[in-house]
Amino acid sequence: MPYVNYVEFNVGDVEASRAFYNKVFGWEPQEWGDPDYLVATHGDEPGIDTGITKSPDGEPITVAVISVEDIAATLATALTAGAEILVPKFEIPGVGLAAYIADPNGLMIGLHQPLSDED
Repeated sequence: MPYVNYVEFNVGDVEASRAFYNKVFGWEPQEWGDPDYLVATHGDEPGIDTGITKSPDGEPITVAVISVEDIAATLATALTAGAEILVPKFEIPGVGLAAYIADPNGLMIGLHQPLSDED
């Protein structure tokens, strides 16, 4: 069954967010592939990893990322259910496939298809 496996905080100032989450929660967000994309891992504690990234329009938004088995099928089903594709399917090298949709209310949701064991 699909599940939320990741959350992204889209922010206006990545460095200010890094400092805030470090001071308040002890998180140590590290650059991941781009200086404006940080990941705070949950380590051995319960929880999910959090990405902190620059918001395209500077407005803060939190995006839940849902793990799915077949991203193409999920996108097709989402479209018939009234979703809008915001960011078409793309590859994250070494990680899998991703896309972003808006539900019928406009809520942004990330989709992630992890690499399979054969990939």
